[in-house]
Amino acid sequence: MDDPINGWALPAAMFSLMLGMGLALTLADFRRIAKLPGPVIVGTVLQLVAMPLIGFGLALAFELPPMLATGLVIVAACPGGMLSNMAVHLGRANTALSISLTATATAATLLTLPIWIRAILRETGGMAVDGSAIDVPILGTAIELGGLTIVPVAIGMAIRHFWPSSTRLERPLSLAGTIGIIATLGYDAATRADPPTDLFALSIAPVSWLCAAAMILGFAIPRLLGQSISDAVTISVEVCLKNGLLGMVVASTSRAFRSRPTRR
Repeated sequence: MDDPINGWALPAAMFSLMLGMGLALTLADFRRIAKLPGPVIVGTVLQLVAMPLIGFGLALAFELPPMLATGLVIVAACPGGMLSNMAVHLGRANTALSISLTATATAATLLTLPIWIRAILRETGGMAVDGSAIDVPILGTAIELGGLTIVPVAIGMAIRHFWPSSTRLERPLSLAGTIGIIATLGYDAATRADPPTDLFALSIAPVSWLCAAAMILGFAIPRLLGQSISDAVTISVEVCLKNGLLGMVVASTSRAFRSRPTRR
């Protein structure tokens, strides 16, 4: 049987999820960015700069091993996603701002995420548990991320533009993609001969601190900068509810985790 992680199953599930997201977006959502520059700038900087820096600091403070440190930074550097949009909408905050933040941060992630991965690998020595060296090519990883995010979102938006009735497929595609990713990663975890329970235990404290920082800073900083309570709540939700599925896919398929032998 093909490896579901490095084969077709996981990328296909992620493609389906992002295609569904594209069906929920229109060009008008991106035009809102120009009308709401302040909150979008604040939220994007918090998501793609402040939170990765905090994740970076926590990884070093807790002296996490390279793979775990990289995973923490990946989660911290990921944009918001469909879950944050749904939470903001149900909570009656600023849905337009939430969608704009998700779209902007997802596009920017193509360049920022590979840079953060490379930085944490360099800081921790870039050594896997088997002693092999690991690295991440920024351009190559950006292309991979683009294929998993921007391309399917653009296709979804194009389909919606030409066939408006296709929006009814958004939920089924998003649900199918989510179930596919969880099932694939679950299968991979269940079939591992040595599940990394020790690494899971090590991650509890830094992840808890990361979540606390996201909730507090995501609300406090926008308020200090004069944003409304509704916008501050929206930004806080976006900063807290990351696109964790994207993070898991990146951690499972990124070239950063494909080790190469060290030179002797």
